[in-house]
Amino acid sequence: MKLPYTDNCCTEMGWKEYEIVIGGSNLHISCPPDSDLDNYFVGFCHDEQENISICGWLIDEVVEIKYEQ
Repeated sequence: MKLPYTDNCCTEMGWKEYEIVIGGSNLHISCPPDSDLDNYFVGFCHDEQENISICGWLIDEVVEIKYEQ
């Protein structure tokens, strides 16, 4: 799997963007469109500009971010 290294890479790769809450912490991430958010998946953290591994079963809240074009 090719992984992004910037915000723009996520957009170019068609990754979906989310705001997630895990244990009181907010994360602004992008992940591949076919990711199962209830399982283990790889995401790109927009705040730290790095790829991270996420245990989806620990997520408390998920909001998909959609931009008007």
